[in-house]
Amino acid sequence: MRLSPAAEFAVRGVLVLAENYGNGPVTLDTICRARGLSKQYLVKLFAPLIRAKLITPIRGKKGGYLLARPPKDITVLEVIEAVEGPIVLNFCQDNPPQCDRTGCPMRDVWCDLQETIRRKLKSMTFASCISAQAKKKA
Repeated sequence: MRLSPAAEFAVRGVLVLAENYGNGPVTLDTICRARGLSKQYLVKLFAPLIRAKLITPIRGKKGGYLLARPPKDITVLEVIEAVEGPIVLNFCQDNPPQCDRTGCPMRDVWCDLQETIRRKLKSMTFASCISAQAKKKA
């Protein structure tokens, strides 16, 4: 499984907002410099994050973007799914399933694997990611 560039860049952008949480709006230029992202691309990626109420745009001279909730309350899964839609590993996992085979011995394997990935990403908040990185540096 490979995340799309859109999902990965959205996660990177939200991570910068999480690192700056409580310090006021963060400009696109700051976010792009911090993670080596394209400004035009990031504007497009932030639109679904705004619709999902994960980030808030602030207009004006001192504007930028803020997290809509504290970093401890935003999961990596939420950001990925806001940009890409639900994570599905294969045709079996689509809703409705795109596989017409009944009784496939692989279905349970794919279901378990998909649920494990979703559970892990749902347990990873941006605060926990920042905290884990800080511990590695110490």
